[in-house]
Order: sequence, then structure tokens, then C-alpha cells
Amino acid sequence: MNKSLIIALLVSVVLLPTIVEAHHGGVSLALGPGSPIETSSPLTLPEGGFVVSTRVEQVEFKKFQFEEPMNKDSYTFYNLGLSYGVTPYLTTSLFMPYAIKRQDTLGSNRGFGDLKLSTTLGFNYEPNNGLRLNSHEDTAVTLEGNKRTYIALIGGVTLPTGESHKQLAEEIARDMQPGFRSPSFSIGAAVSRQVAEALSMTASTTYDIFTKSAGFKFGNELRIDLAAIYELYGKPEGVVSKIDGVLEFNFLKLQKDEEGGQKALASGGDILYISPGMRFAIPKVNNANVGIMLKFPLAKSLNEGQQQQGSEGLEKVRAIATLSFYF
Repeated sequence: MNKSLIIALLVSVVLLPTIVEAHHGGVSLALGPGSPIETSSPLTLPEGGFVVSTRVEQVEFKKFQFEEPMNKDSYTFYNLGLSYGVTPYLTTSLFMPYAIKRQDTLGSNRGFGDLKLSTTLGFNYEPNNGLRLNSHEDTAVTLEGNKRTYIALIGGVTLPTGESHKQLAEEIARDMQPGFRSPSFSIGAAVSRQVAEALSMTASTTYDIFTKSAGFKFGNELRIDLAAIYELYGKPEGVVSKIDGVLEFNFLKLQKDEEGGQKALASGGDILYISPGMRFAIPKVNNANVGIMLKFPLAKSLNEGQQQQGSEGLEKVRAIATLSFYF
């Protein structure tokens, strides 16, 4: 394995981390059977392969008397993604988000968010062969019967292309805007392996770094995710060839926002979600793949939580649906 090539690719991963944003909705690439929904998958695409993906996330917030009549009601996030296999071990992706954010009294704010670029560098480990970059036979595979452990370094950047100065009846909070006004960066890793005949496990972690704009900075975010994927149904010749049950635990640590050089009150905290879902493979329709998931806060410790509303950990539920096609 060429050391200079690996070093160059590692540098590119650091400069182009993957993006999963709490304030503006997440993005995960659906790569087919055996993949989680919210947890990042380490699998890469075949060289020259394309995936077109869409994702919708609906967030319904709890409302509290102390915020009346300005409670945040709900957020809806849409993402359109395009992913390309540059080589069997390097996949790049481009995501365009659109957000609708609703607040009592003020109404709805909507618009395009920040453009997201990401890249995945894929490896696999096998006891007899050691650690190596993915080859063609390792791309977008099902893990069933496979003794390899798949590993990826994932990284990306957002560009401040989104609308971030929109107003309704009056100026609205920064987290009600579709865009961030400044670039953000992150870096992460993922690992996946079959652990039983019909069961595979995937774990991932991501650290997002937000930059300052006009004296304001969103708090950095750490995510640690664990997913179990179990085959519930398999019929290769069927229209729906496979149905997977997915259960995820998603931990999110939010640092406090900063404004004017000071830590903002009523921001940040730790949240653990439990997230059941299902994934459906429909190979006869351009290798279509459908994922559905519900996320519920299982435990949380929020900074000045009695003053927070409309933030992570205070949802009634998050509902996620994904659809992807492989070409």
C-alpha cells in the first residue's frame, strides 16, 4: 500500500470532514442492506458508482409556559444528496439542505441551508490480511457471511451559502435561520462488522467545529452512535428483497453557544436518544433503499434546562425518512 497516497488521502479527510448538524438537521448516506440510519456507515461506493439520496426529518418540540407566546413549534429538514465513488476506497458526497422552522406568533421561516461537502476513506481488516484500503469487492457490500471489519475515516466542511438574515415579524434567533453564516468543520470515524448470522453492529463518532460570525458561535458538537441491524426478512427474488430492523443509541454532547465572547445561558447539554427504525431494500427499482426511524430522548442533562425550549433533548419526537437510489 503506497504510504504517500495514504498520507495524502488522510490529509484530504481532515480538510473535508463529514457533517451531521444538530441545529439544522442531520445527514447520513444510506448505502443499502445492513446499514444503519442515523449512525454513519463505513462502507464506500464502487468506483464510478452514484447514489442519489433524499432525507426528511420532522422535529416536534415540547412547549412550556415560560416561553409563551414564542414557543418554537417544529422544524422540518430536507436534504438532497449526491455521492460518487472516486475509487473503491474513497467516496465523496454533496448535500443541499432546505429547512422550515415554525415558531408560535412569528410563523414559519424557510430557506436553503449551507452546502455540505463530505468524503469517506474506507478500510477493512481481516485477520489473515491485516488492514488495507477497500478494493472493488469491499464496496457497498452486505456484511452477511463476511468476516471483515469495515473502518472509515469521515470528514467534511459546510460552506455559508444558506439564508441566514431572514426576518419575520421581528428579528429572530440565530438557530431559527436556515444557514449558519460561517463555515463549519468536522471529523469522524465509523466501524462495522457482522457479529451473528443475521446481526451486524455499527459504531461511529463525529466532532463538529463551528466558527464565529458577527460575534456569535454555535457550540461544538460531539456525537457517539451505536447501531444494531438485524435481518427480519430476506427474499432475493422479491420486489422487497430485504427488511432490516434497526435499533440505535445516539449520544449528543453540545457545548454552549458563545455570543460577544461570553458563554450563552440556556444552551448546550448532553442527550441520549433511543432510535428504533426499519430499512427496506428494493433492488429492482435502481437499487432503491428506504429507511424510517423515530428518535426519542432517553436521558438528558441540559445547561439551564429549565430555561431551554426548542432545543435538542426537548423534542416530543424526531421522525426520519430516507430514500436512496444507486446507479
